[in-house]
Amino acid sequence: MLASLAIAGGVLAGCGNKTPIQPPGLVQPRPPTSLEARSTPSGVALTWGRPVTYSGGGRMNDLAGFEIWRSPAGGGPEESLRVGTLTLNDQERFRQERKLEWTDTAAVPDTDYSYSVIAFTFDGYRSVPAGPVEGRFSPSKTAPESPKKKTTPSAPAQVDHPESQQ
Repeated sequence: MLASLAIAGGVLAGCGNKTPIQPPGLVQPRPPTSLEARSTPSGVALTWGRPVTYSGGGRMNDLAGFEIWRSPAGGGPEESLRVGTLTLNDQERFRQERKLEWTDTAAVPDTDYSYSVIAFTFDGYRSVPAGPVEGRFSPSKTAPESPKKKTTPSAPAQVDHPESQQ
């Protein structure tokens, strides 16, 4: 009986994570890359590259999403407000799209803004902000979205048959 408990105890003691515990500075996500802003008919569209590694260099596998921050152009961090969150779903997390996009539909027309994006993990670690990048919602200057061609079924063509005209 004691031998079986000792074996069971040894097996249980062998379970668990074998990797060393990392300090928070090494498991913080790297910031998003290539942050850009452009005006669209519905608001200011932001695009950025997804970080794929932690600040310590290890491959990131627990990216949960992004916080989008906006302030008036020329304003400081104290004027910055979180205007959105882009949460990754399971498909996006595993497929790992390189470019992501989010549109600020609450932007006021002809107003200049400064945007930053912060990546965050499931454990709550946050990257340093990417940006700032300047953006302006100019609905009058954006190219209208091309209308989709609407096809309507046409009536069958009338065909004259020579034998029916005698």
